[in-house]
Amino acid sequence: MKSFKSIYLLLTLILTSSCLDFEELRENPNNPLSVPPSLLFTDLTPGPESSFAGDGYSFAQYHMWIATDNASAPSYQFGRASFSYDNIRNIDKMDEESARVNAPVYSIIGNFFRAYYYVEMTRRMGDIPLSESMKGADNPTPAYDSQKSVYIQSLNWLDEANLALGAYINSNPGETLEGDVYFDGNLKSWQKIINAYTIRVLISLSKKENDADLDIQGRMSRIYSQPALYPLLSSLADNAQLSYRNEEGFKQTYNPDQAVYRASVTYVDTYIDMLKKYQDPRLMAVADPTQNALDANPGNEAAVRADFNSYAGADFSANGTVNSSNKLDGEYSFPNEERYWNFVGQPAIWIGYAEQELNLAEAAHRGWISADPAFHYSRGISASMNFYGLSDEAASAYISTQAPYLSGEAGLDRIHEQMYLSFAENSSWESFFMTRRTGIPSYKFSSENNVDQIPVRWMYPSSENDRNQENYRNALISQFGSEVDDRDEIMWLLK
Repeated sequence: MKSFKSIYLLLTLILTSSCLDFEELRENPNNPLSVPPSLLFTDLTPGPESSFAGDGYSFAQYHMWIATDNASAPSYQFGRASFSYDNIRNIDKMDEESARVNAPVYSIIGNFFRAYYYVEMTRRMGDIPLSESMKGADNPTPAYDSQKSVYIQSLNWLDEANLALGAYINSNPGETLEGDVYFDGNLKSWQKIINAYTIRVLISLSKKENDADLDIQGRMSRIYSQPALYPLLSSLADNAQLSYRNEEGFKQTYNPDQAVYRASVTYVDTYIDMLKKYQDPRLMAVADPTQNALDANPGNEAAVRADFNSYAGADFSANGTVNSSNKLDGEYSFPNEERYWNFVGQPAIWIGYAEQELNLAEAAHRGWISADPAFHYSRGISASMNFYGLSDEAASAYISTQAPYLSGEAGLDRIHEQMYLSFAENSSWESFFMTRRTGIPSYKFSSENNVDQIPVRWMYPSSENDRNQENYRNALISQFGSEVDDRDEIMWLLK
């Protein structure tokens, strides 16, 4: 989605340019020196990954690729991350353009985007340049800010964005936002997303809940206890999600134009076995029975589909040749053909209601907010089941008989298990980051995956050692005690 928005922005700029003789005019009036803030806003808006696309869902062990000509186990040898300073520059440009055309709402939401992109960088790598970044030639070698200070600044930006947007909405009732791909310009929807995202960030900082500088409990309590000031998502209708359709540029990844997907994408037992453990009806919505199960009971497909034992996932840690052989022998479940094997699939969620409710359940469970954790736990599960077309009655029966809320450490584990199930094939890397923080579920590893534990960070861009060597190496020593830039080094966030 991002690629199409970037192409659109580039074409817009090209098509509005002219070929007037440079000598005729010192400034070409047809060559834009400015860009409408709405175009910058569209380009900056993150686009979620569709089902069975990208590495995020595979590394979270929902599905894997088992192709006959590629019989190797998935490798967890993460590469290097990249800095998103091009996006930050565009946010600065959007500020400038919003002032030029007197559209301050873009600058207000710009603070949300700043927080988002800095958080995305820091949670992958650790310390990053922030306070000295974006100064160009004035400071080409910026010092690194501590991860803690990046989070504090980002949380402050988020709070400022929410409060300023709320005030703007009150002063400008009915105004809409051009360039909005999620909510057709509804500003209140964006305010809700800002707060749902803030809750996501606060939950990700759970290991730092006693850090007074962060004030995690206070921030969470202020959001939850003041709904008029901090509105939240109230249903699936509030999701920041994109729907697909059978048009070029708008088709989901897993579709009939990509026949190799149908033959190669299989589910992983980490995911399938958790659904089976809880006798979870979402299993039948997302997966097809194994071919062996169908062959064992010909003419009675309905009974086979209703039997939890009819489903099985591949072992992510197994030898590639073994998994390939088992797949060809009909031992694994594929994605549900009726639901996914088309051009529409399911909406791709960026930030969603089910996640928010389960995050609130965790916050209540930890005592950060005055709320019944079972209430938000149930709402989160019900929302996830509704997303898959299951009824509130089915969700209620499931919660009461198969996965009731529990107190204590077991209850926190159960919230995280339900979060894992609700994140399946949506919300990009959120499931992986949740597991990195909590250890739930237990991923499978072996020498086949080239690791013996979950990698916890990406390395910095290699250019940092060339262009900003002193600050880069100082940041490594400050964080990890040596100049080793390694995937297994534990960043502040996870200590």
